[in-house]
Amino acid sequence: MNKFIIFSFLCITAIVTMAQSPRQESITPRDIYVSFDYVKHLVFSVQVSDVEVGEKDLISAERVEDAPHIVRLCAQTEDFDRETNVTVVCIDGSVYTYHVKYLEDGLADPEPNIYEDKGRWNHSEYKADVSDMHVTEFFFPADIVYGTQGNEVSFSLQSYNNQLKVSTASNAVESSNLFVIDKNMDTYSIVIKRNETSVFTYNYDDKREYTAHIDVNSEVMDKCLQELRTKKRNIYSVGEVKNKFELSMSNLYVHEDYMFFIFDLKNKSFIDYDIEFVKCFQRDIKKNKNAIQQETTIDPIYTKDFDTKIKGKHGNRLVLGFDKFTIPDNKIFEIELYEKGGGRHMKLAIENKYIIRAEPLFGE
Repeated sequence: MNKFIIFSFLCITAIVTMAQSPRQESITPRDIYVSFDYVKHLVFSVQVSDVEVGEKDLISAERVEDAPHIVRLCAQTEDFDRETNVTVVCIDGSVYTYHVKYLEDGLADPEPNIYEDKGRWNHSEYKADVSDMHVTEFFFPADIVYGTQGNEVSFSLQSYNNQLKVSTASNAVESSNLFVIDKNMDTYSIVIKRNETSVFTYNYDDKREYTAHIDVNSEVMDKCLQELRTKKRNIYSVGEVKNKFELSMSNLYVHEDYMFFIFDLKNKSFIDYDIEFVKCFQRDIKKNKNAIQQETTIDPIYTKDFDTKIKGKHGNRLVLGFDKFTIPDNKIFEIELYEKGGGRHMKLAIENKYIIRAEPLFGE
């Protein structure tokens, strides 16, 4: 009887121990292909937190900083015959793993890009002819935040607002691709082929015509800056004070297609403040600490020259010029100021209710 009791106890203990042990799960990898003249992108539903590559001599994989839910994947070696892998971890804990092989010459890639976003953003695929005798222009429905080409030696890109210009080298490869992301996070995958073509302009939204903007080096811009220098502070309710340093918005003006944000910087300590860099974002308003916060970089098109050293007990003024914009009410415009070699990093959030109150620069 005692032996039976002991045996039963051991069985129960073993069952309990097994129940407490986590179950081992393996994630089945997905086979994908890369080639030397094409670039591939992996699109996810949330921001990517980590990317790891098996053999870095064969492929490269990096997060797109202007669209942190997208990974850029490229072949680093031509015609490699080995297989490697890439693993992507997102901020919601989801994990994706891929076996990466080189695409044989003459074969079409069954998946030019990988969309794991479950339809969160719009994706479009096109084909276009280009010529080394002309610059080819592409116009998109919204302003471009990111654009890249498969073969950087054969094709060069320039982007401005919603316009992408593609120049083709005389010895370019016959075929490559473009990948473009607009400010709405919609993506455009375009296969480009060298050809004798009479079409040099492609417009993907007939409802929006491209409108030329004021050149940042123009006389009009100089006139705007001269007018800004005459303005006195008219905003007193948006600011942040931390570690004896103040960052506050003092003015906000609009003129035609430009917006000008003016910030006052005050160093209230005796320790000089050296600015390393300034960054601006559009971010979700974070309602709780566990909420996933999406962000989009908004780059200024003009930064007024100013002294990056703010001496102790002194102040300075920072002028940033942007293409005009507004933001949804559930988002904020945020400027971040980083101290070089220090810890006084400043962050200032500006709600849309302040942006839409921007005053005309010339009193229209």
